[in-house]
Amino acid sequence: MIPLAPDAHRVRDSLLAPQRTSHLGARLQARRLIVTGLSTLTLLLSAFAPSVALADCDPSDRDIANHLMTYSGQLGERNPLRLVLRPTSGGKLEGRYANASSQSDTYLTGKLEAKSRLHLTEFDAGGMPRATFEGEFSSSDDVNRQRGASPACEAISGQWKDLRTGRSVPFELTLSSIQSGKIGHLYGIAGVSDDETVNRAATQFRKGVLDDRRDVVAQLIRYPLHVSLRGKTLILRNPKSLLARYNEIFTDRYVRTIGAAVPRLMFARDQGVMLGDGAVWFDANGRVIGLNRS
Repeated sequence: MIPLAPDAHRVRDSLLAPQRTSHLGARLQARRLIVTGLSTLTLLLSAFAPSVALADCDPSDRDIANHLMTYSGQLGERNPLRLVLRPTSGGKLEGRYANASSQSDTYLTGKLEAKSRLHLTEFDAGGMPRATFEGEFSSSDDVNRQRGASPACEAISGQWKDLRTGRSVPFELTLSSIQSGKIGHLYGIAGVSDDETVNRAATQFRKGVLDDRRDVVAQLIRYPLHVSLRGKTLILRNPKSLLARYNEIFTDRYVRTIGAAVPRLMFARDQGVMLGDGAVWFDANGRVIGLNRS
């Protein structure tokens, strides 16, 4: 089985239980109840107030300088987005982004101002500015923190703006991974010679799953394939064996997970290239070598 790579698994804070007051007389108890009620109201109002805390994200003194920082999240309400940034000590940024339906990556250049504000510009085929990302790094306590990652660089929120029409769409991103490599060749560590080979395979596999093209899905897998099913390891030796257990493997939940993933700008390691949070793994030739259903 291909292990799950470190990605953005969320951690939720637990709520504090209210404490009981001691009984010291009716008048004193009433006064304490009033104070307690006001304190509780203050806490509730604070909890629902919008957070505007910014966070410093200056990579000049950290290991992340000149590394590739990949962020995952949403553009608007239903558009999965992946953004790869390469920061330098001078505050300059270069990047690429893609959504689930992208046929190619979009190149970005920009800068980081005041250690918190992000300015990125994308260009059209003629080299003219086409759109911008304007955002801010904010504190995020519920992101899985990885070695070498600063908590201050873990979350970005802001607006994407089409410079031609003026249309603006909000985006929310959280840090998924940090890795070395070239921004134009992310999968080299997995032995991939051309990233587009894996991108095309991942796009085809995702579309096959969403369209219920079981024949397409079966042909994109490298056999034999080990799959965990109800606590047991299932060995799929050929397309026929996959098709026989297809409904058990590709449940509605698993299909939704694959559908929410962006089949470009994926995380790579020596074991392969992963789609989403490790839901699917590909080898250097774009063949599926792992299906992680949990």
